[in-house]
Amino acid sequence: MMQTRRHNRILVMSISLLSLIIVYALAGCSDHRYYADSEEALDTSGYYDLLDHIAAYYPNGVSLNFPGYIVGFEESDRSKVTSSRDDVLLDESVYSAGYTVERLVKALRYNVPYISQVMHYQGRPYGEGNCALYNLYHNHGTTVASACSNDSLEIDIEHFDYSDTFTNSWDAIDVLQQRLAADVASKQYTHLIVAVMGLDTAQEEAIRNYKSIVSSIRKDAGDSFKPLFVGITWPSFFANRWFDPLWEVLAYHPVADRADILGLTWLGVLLNDVILPLGDSIEISVIAHSFGARASTIGLCVGPAIRRNDEHRAERQPLVKIENFIGLAPAFSLTRFTEEEHLFYENIYYKDHCPMIERFVFTASDNDGAFGAVFWSDAVGDYNFMKRYCDRDHPVSVVCHAASADGNIDGFDAAAKISYIDTTLLMKHSMPGTSSGGAGHSDIYRPEIGRLLWNVINGSKN
Repeated sequence: MMQTRRHNRILVMSISLLSLIIVYALAGCSDHRYYADSEEALDTSGYYDLLDHIAAYYPNGVSLNFPGYIVGFEESDRSKVTSSRDDVLLDESVYSAGYTVERLVKALRYNVPYISQVMHYQGRPYGEGNCALYNLYHNHGTTVASACSNDSLEIDIEHFDYSDTFTNSWDAIDVLQQRLAADVASKQYTHLIVAVMGLDTAQEEAIRNYKSIVSSIRKDAGDSFKPLFVGITWPSFFANRWFDPLWEVLAYHPVADRADILGLTWLGVLLNDVILPLGDSIEISVIAHSFGARASTIGLCVGPAIRRNDEHRAERQPLVKIENFIGLAPAFSLTRFTEEEHLFYENIYYKDHCPMIERFVFTASDNDGAFGAVFWSDAVGDYNFMKRYCDRDHPVSVVCHAASADGNIDGFDAAAKISYIDTTLLMKHSMPGTSSGGAGHSDIYRPEIGRLLWNVINGSKN
């Protein structure tokens, strides 16, 4: 009897061990993706991390359908993407913008952002001409995304040291700068559009959103709008699948800090060193949603906290401006325009109302439920904050408007430094795949929104 029991235990243990071996074997087979070696080197193989470079897997399927670029930012532990402390050269002059800026910059001791892809899209049928100007993801020297000819930066994984990833992002900046300058000089485009999405926006979703926004503007503007486009993707997920009732409260500060850090690093570099200098040759508009507005305003209004060398800061003195900064339901506080310390507020100062931006245009809707759980933030996109702000006196010209349901703006004044638009009649529907609690927060992809955006862009010329 005892021998039978012992035999059964041994049999059960053997079956369990065999099952574990099979499970691990299957897991090993199923997880060996084409770019697995690069992802392991960068530690970007997690569920959410993979979503930030999906365009490298599907260069024609996940792509723009008009001419433009997608710049993909990711982040990793500093020890994986730098080789020494000197790789991250800081410009401590940005600390004058508030103690929160100093706290954010010091966080670069741990995780640092970098550029992982610069994808170039021609807008041709069947994805013809789509290529990678810069791409960290390779499989022993081969890649799904074809390299652009001549000026693309090929990276052979067999010889590439990923500890240079952070500093090599300067190369990505250089090659994008060269291409954009040539594009603008060709005189084929009427506008340069830079777009940044917000919280929980995977790269594939961001590209889909950009296609919707640009196509909606084009539908209203016609041939008057032939844009050169630069879309940004970034790690905007707060990795929490289980605590949905607490989602917004839990996610707000981690993602807010990540957005600010992105603006203080590579997004700020891109906006200041690549985009702004083109302003004397083409009209520039930035379209940013939610936390994307947070990242891009700190990048422009405080400036990047990283530099290439000791002389780099002195070179950042652009004499041109961005024509329009359009913030759709922005997730940052307008206390950033005041030089005061605010208890429980962000304590970041946008000096002189950000002179490198000609005009700010912000939207807020009473149907936007995204800011309810973060009531202390006084976010620009919070409808209740908008009502209070519009009743105050301001040191710059502030005009408050309302948009109609068809996207027209009542009395838009292009001369105002800040235009605040009540979009309650316009931004009111929940969108599939977004948080139901956000309600109208992400209702920015319909043709009526395209009309509103074109009214702003075109209105600045009238």
